[in-house]
Amino acid sequence: MSADNEEEDMTPEEREEWLKDHGVIIEAPGAATSPSTSAIIHQLRGDDVSNEIDGVQLALVPHDISQPIRSVRLPPGLTRPGTGDAAVEFVKPYFASNKSSIDASLLNDQAQKQFAGGNLQGLDTSKISIESMNAVAAQGSVETFPLVHPAESNKYQGVYVYLDEVGLLKKLPTNTRATEIAASCGYNPPPSFYGDVFIGRVVTRPAMKNIDFVVGKDTDRGAEWMKRAVSENVAWQQEMNKVTGQAGQSQPSVVGSEGNAVQEFDFSWTQDEEEVEIVVDIDSDIDKRAVKVTFLPNSVKVEHKGEDALNVKLYDKIDVDGCTWTLDGKTKLVLTLEKGKSGAMWPRIKE
Repeated sequence: MSADNEEEDMTPEEREEWLKDHGVIIEAPGAATSPSTSAIIHQLRGDDVSNEIDGVQLALVPHDISQPIRSVRLPPGLTRPGTGDAAVEFVKPYFASNKSSIDASLLNDQAQKQFAGGNLQGLDTSKISIESMNAVAAQGSVETFPLVHPAESNKYQGVYVYLDEVGLLKKLPTNTRATEIAASCGYNPPPSFYGDVFIGRVVTRPAMKNIDFVVGKDTDRGAEWMKRAVSENVAWQQEMNKVTGQAGQSQPSVVGSEGNAVQEFDFSWTQDEEEVEIVVDIDSDIDKRAVKVTFLPNSVKVEHKGEDALNVKLYDKIDVDGCTWTLDGKTKLVLTLEKGKSGAMWPRIKE
């Protein structure tokens, strides 16, 4: 039976009980229902109200791949100035509505990692009980995972997954779509998410607030923010390494490394610690005598038959004397750039 048919067959008492089970507080008869409460009721019930309710958009990604990714909105009452990331409070009732109990067999093996970040020093495991963790879960326990960190390059806009913090301990099904999105953002290996999740966007400057994350535009694998995420996450991790003086424990694989070519608009590239290799596709058969390649410390330019085939300002300096080019077949030109700083991995190729 579909959710719509099930809803239509409910008596008023059953409908009220359904909403209570889904974490919604039902007000006494005659009491006014606030716009934010009404929005939450409709959206938890599964109604598509994206065109009827104003508010910042989030994406709800069900674990069941037969169910579409759909839009939900943060009611304006939750996003008042100074509230920070309002999505955390908004999704709590959704996760609280899942009444699955904590699996005792997973408690000692996984619960400490979940609640102590894997650092067990100083953690009194005797005080962790099934009852206490079920009490936390019943209130709605939310974890956030950064798909991309706020940075100057993305105008300080971060994209986050909001998930049930104890989803693993509840033995919820894995959410393969959320894991695939994290992989597209450069996490290798990507994390596993359990149960339904939400994805939203936050801007942190001049003050933290939620902004739209649009289903379709932002959930498509070709979305602009997702294309930039790998290099932005690497750059963020490199900055964190500088600040902390140590390598990150969950750093995404370096962009363009391990033979994984990065496709730009008019060329592709790979890198290792010593060199960057650029492959340029020419529309016609290449006349080697008509090729002109100019290597400069911070840029590279390719001309073929008097027309620009490539003109790129580089992320970092190269050693011009160590750069070469060659042909690969009839239509591909391969440039090998020697890095000015040996051992430095570039988070992106362009300046």
